[in-house]
Amino acid sequence: MIKKIFFIIILVFTLYIVLIFISPALADKIESSFWFDWLNEKIRTLKSNMDDTYTNIPSKDQFLNTIDEVKKWAETKTKDALDSVNQVKNTLDDVRVTLSWAASTYSEIKWSIDETKIQIETWVNTIKDTADTISDVSQSINNVFSGSLNNN
Repeated sequence: MIKKIFFIIILVFTLYIVLIFISPALADKIESSFWFDWLNEKIRTLKSNMDDTYTNIPSKDQFLNTIDEVKKWAETKTKDALDSVNQVKNTLDDVRVTLSWAASTYSEIKWSIDETKIQIETWVNTIKDTADTISDVSQSINNVFSGSLNNN
């Protein structure tokens, strides 16, 4: 019983779709009486799209031309991408050279500062040694004078 009802519904719906294309005016009256003001137009649009899809199949030459156009487009895009990659590579090379120069300059400055520091430490030690020598000489002179004064 359910199968028969289902079959009748499908049959009625199929006949209605055929009626849309055989007698559009009658189908539109039926549609408006059931308040489906959009159904017929949707079905007609669907059929039109299907007709366009199945009847507008490109010829072999059109298909080959399309393939050629796509190949040219792909080659152009590939060339553009390679140009962009090369530009980025060149920029990175420039940055790397600049950073290498900066690192080299930093190393030279650090070496120069270290050398200056060593030289200053050497001078400080020399000055301390000289001060110690002067102090020792001064002490010796004081001892000599105090010893000679004590002997008098």
